[in-house]
Amino acid sequence: MFQRVHDSSGDPFPFGAVFGRRVLRGIGQVYLLPSARAGAVLLAAVAWQSWTLAGACLLGALTGTVWGLSAGRADAGGRAGLDGYNGALTGLGIMVVLPPGPLAWSLVAPLACLATWAARVWRNRCAAPPYTAPFVLVTWLLMAAAEGLDLPRAAAAAAVDPGWGEAVQGLLRGVGQVMFLDDPRAGALCLLGLALGAPGAALSAGLASGLCLLAAALAGFPSDAAGLGLYGFNAVLAAEALRAVRPGRLDRWLWPCLGALLSLGLMRGFQALELPPLTAPFLLAAWAVRQAALRRGAQARAA
Repeated sequence: MFQRVHDSSGDPFPFGAVFGRRVLRGIGQVYLLPSARAGAVLLAAVAWQSWTLAGACLLGALTGTVWGLSAGRADAGGRAGLDGYNGALTGLGIMVVLPPGPLAWSLVAPLACLATWAARVWRNRCAAPPYTAPFVLVTWLLMAAAEGLDLPRAAAAAAVDPGWGEAVQGLLRGVGQVMFLDDPRAGALCLLGLALGAPGAALSAGLASGLCLLAAALAGFPSDAAGLGLYGFNAVLAAEALRAVRPGRLDRWLWPCLGALLSLGLMRGFQALELPPLTAPFLLAAWAVRQAALRRGAQARAA
C-alpha cells in the first residue's frame, strides 16, 4: 500500500503519483513551467525524435528528483519540479556530447545529481535564479573532459530538409532545440505541451522563436543555423523567464522581446568565437534584462 501524502494543491494522492508529478514537473521546468501535463507531452516530444534522448531525459529528471527527496527537500521548489529540470537537461546533454553506450549512460545519474546539487546551492546563496546554469557548467566540464581525453563524440545534427516551409521549420526547431530536438514535428509537440501547461507560454515561445528567426535573416546570419533553430531556443527561454517580470503594464512584452533579441546577439557571439553556447546566451540575457527591469520597477515605485 502506498503511503498517502499531499501534493502542492492540498489533495491527497498516493506517494507514487505525487513522485511522478514531481518528475514530470521537472521536465516541464526545462521551459520554466511547473506543469506535469506539459512535462508529459515534452517527454513524448523527445521520444518522437529519439528514445535514447527520452530515456536520458527521464533518468536525469528521476535522479534529480530522488536526490531532492533524499536530501529532505520537501519545500515548494521541490514540489514544483525545481530538482528535476537541470538533471533532465544534463541527461540530454550527455547524449549529445557522447555516443550512447555504457560510458554515457553511466554518467547520467552522477552528473544529474551534481547539476541538481549545484542548483540548490545557487538558489540558497544567490538572489538571481540559477535557471539552467548548473546544466551549462556540468556539460561544459563534460565537453572539456571529452576533448582532453580524446573520447568519441556523438554524431552531428542532420542537415536541414527544406521540405514544407523553411521558416515554419526554423520556428518549430527553435522551440524544440531547447531540448536538443531538430525535428520540427517534435518542436510542434513541444508547443502543444507548453499550451497545455500555460497558453501564454506557447504564444511567448512561438513569438520569440519567430522574432529571432526574422532578426537573424535581416542581420544576414548564416541560414543553416537559422533553419536548425539555433537562433531561437535561447530566445524562447529568455522570453519565458522574463514574461513574469512586469514592473508596469506597458512593459508586458518589452522585457521578453529585449531578452530574446539580446540572446540572439549573444548566441551569434558564441558562434563567432567557436564556443559551445548551450543555454548560456539565455542565462546572460535573462539575468541582465531581469536586473534592468527590476531596477526600473524600483525607480518607478520610488518616484
